[in-house]
Amino acid sequence: VGGALSSRGMNAQGLPWRVAIQKPTDRENAVQAIVDINGHGISTSGSYRNYYELDGKRISHVIDPQTGRPIEHNLVSVTVIAPTALEADGWDTGLMVLGTQKAQEVVRREGLAVFMIMKEGEGFKTWMSPQFKTFLVSDKN
Repeated sequence: VGGALSSRGMNAQGLPWRVAIQKPTDRENAVQAIVDINGHGISTSGSYRNYYELDGKRISHVIDPQTGRPIEHNLVSVTVIAPTALEADGWDTGLMVLGTQKAQEVVRREGLAVFMIMKEGEGFKTWMSPQFKTFLVSDKN
């Protein structure tokens, strides 16, 4: 999880570049969704790989700048597609810090292309903005 990239042109098969969004499970290669990002940047921020455990509780590596403490909410992954990888990278961590509800408010207000994965009980649920849906090739929900 994490990292930003951008694409230009087509791949060797003459098709738009596709990127897989990782499913937040113990299986490193599990795919949650696949998107075409041709000519755009994409970045994902997540709390499900980079964490430590203290007294049986997962502590995120993402710090809320208002509290100075690790985030504590059910949002585990945010992927942003933007005109550039720099823009996508700037948005993903900020949205991750906000948590699901506040992040969705910002996404709607700003018209961002965003895909979120939230922890729900023993599983996960997803949410995507209408702008993100235009890039979606496959959703493994």
